[in-house]
This record gives sequence, C-alpha cells and structure tokens, in this order.
Amino acid sequence: MWLLTKEAVLTHENLKKRGYQLASRCTLCEEHAETINHLFLHCTWTEQLWRMFSCLKGIRWEKPGSIKGVLGSWNRDGNASDKEKRWKLVPACIWWTFWKERNNRSFENRQNSLQKIKMDCLALFYFWCKQDILTRTEDIFDVLDCLYAAV
Repeated sequence: MWLLTKEAVLTHENLKKRGYQLASRCTLCEEHAETINHLFLHCTWTEQLWRMFSCLKGIRWEKPGSIKGVLGSWNRDGNASDKEKRWKLVPACIWWTFWKERNNRSFENRQNSLQKIKMDCLALFYFWCKQDILTRTEDIFDVLDCLYAAV
C-alpha cells in the first residue's frame, strides 16, 4: 500500500523510468500499457473487483483516477460507521490480489480465470477480517454472508 501511494510499485511504467527497455502491455487485459493507475484502477479485470465490492456494499461509487484519491474516496463513501472498518481493507485486498496475479503471469507463466481471481480476493478479504483460512468451496457462502451482513 505504501509503495502504491508513493507510485513506486515496479510496473512497466516505473521500470521504464529507471531505464529498462520494455514493450509495456498490461498482463491482465493485454490492451493498454502497464501503468500503476491502469493496473490497479482502470484495467477491465480490476474494474470487475471494484464493481463486485461496490455491489456487495450497496453503494454507488465513482472511482477517482489516482491511488490516493481511491483511498480517500473509498474510506469516505464506503464506510458509514465504525462497525464497518473492515471495508477499509477492500482496496488492499483488490490491489494485493492483482499484484500477485500480475506476477504469476509475468514470472511463473501461470494465469487464473477472472472467477478464480474474484474467489481469491474474497478469500483474502475473509481471511484478513476473520484470520481464518477457507479450505472448502462451500465456505464461499460464509464469506458472502459475512460481506452481506455488513451492509
């Protein structure tokens, strides 16, 4: 999170600034250059997770164009009470999930489906909230119940 707010994550954009010669392309959508704002905010894959959590929360949310803007906006618009502090974890869950997926695709030549990425993000959110590991597919219903109960 700290590296993201400082825009220091080693995306293709930042590697180019350091002098590396790269043909920059997002490893997820393969349509745009890999910049911090694209990968973590505007990629069509990332958009799916933002939309999923916004729908679960039942909020209409206009996503700002920067990481810092997202953090301020999400914390303001997505957290109506102290009981919902766990929702402040959502950006970190989305960003960590996509950073891991990006690195798996870039360095391990492994890629997950969007459905698996969503499941991984929900499982991570659940784990960070409950400190419990999901071991069965049926546990996803418990995760969704937990999320829906916060609305």
